[in-house]
Amino acid sequence: MIFAGVDPGTETYAVAFIDEVGRLVRYEEVPTESVKKGALSLVKGIQNLRPALVALPSGHGMPFLRNREIDQRAVFLMTLQDPQVEGPLRSFLLASKTYTNVFTVPGVIELKSVPEYRKVNSLDMGTADKVCSAFFYRTMFRDFVLVEMGRHFSSIITVREGYIINGIGGTVIPGLESPGALDGEIAYLLGKLSHITKETVYTRGDERKSLEIIEGIASYLSWKFSCPIIVSGPAKDALRIGEKFHFRFKEAAVGAAMIANALGGGLYREHAVMLESDNTPISFVKLKGWEEVVSWIETL
Repeated sequence: MIFAGVDPGTETYAVAFIDEVGRLVRYEEVPTESVKKGALSLVKGIQNLRPALVALPSGHGMPFLRNREIDQRAVFLMTLQDPQVEGPLRSFLLASKTYTNVFTVPGVIELKSVPEYRKVNSLDMGTADKVCSAFFYRTMFRDFVLVEMGRHFSSIITVREGYIINGIGGTVIPGLESPGALDGEIAYLLGKLSHITKETVYTRGDERKSLEIIEGIASYLSWKFSCPIIVSGPAKDALRIGEKFHFRFKEAAVGAAMIANALGGGLYREHAVMLESDNTPISFVKLKGWEEVVSWIETL
């Protein structure tokens, strides 16, 4: 039996295929730019290998939706992009709906192992691909702090006794190119006198600030839980701390395939318990006025 997983990278989409005992049987990457127009071809290419299950790239995550449950609302929650704008992730998800052996993967915020108080007024505590990376390393370590160093965004995920118990990610942590934790007063002035767009929170960061904050948080968590720091991702060499493994594949893609293997009863099925999840990425926001956002999403 073959199981497949997909990592939706900023520059490339990586697809990994493993068998029931975890052996990597095929791996390939395609430019992300080509996925937007060629999503159907990529999905068909994956299905040509007849995988038993396919773990879809799931953005902000939704807990294990199958093809018939991936509607417009679910796609929006996973992408958080205007439904009128076709992006690579949206195109891939919609192209995948024609197959019954596909499922979505939760993000950190949807995991039951993360205490609810840590989720309040958060949305991105680590996207689904970060969960896949954590799953990959969980097959080797029981306790660890995983730092995923992306070129644009990074995340810090804490795994304790085999379960993800916390995550910090997305625009909360400054990325090598993104500003990170936006001062609320700045957000207020921008909202009143200008406007906040994706570009506002995605650009004009400072690499030195990012590395300083990430190193500080990861080092503290490693000390608190007496566990190693593992650094992965395309920009991992920028960080001076932690253990770094060099593979010929993206950990998130293989981790996604491992999750498919686990749900399909393969070698990694014993680790499936760490993925128990519910709710959606927006379920824990309690800010004043958020009701209007929820009402709008419900109309999709």
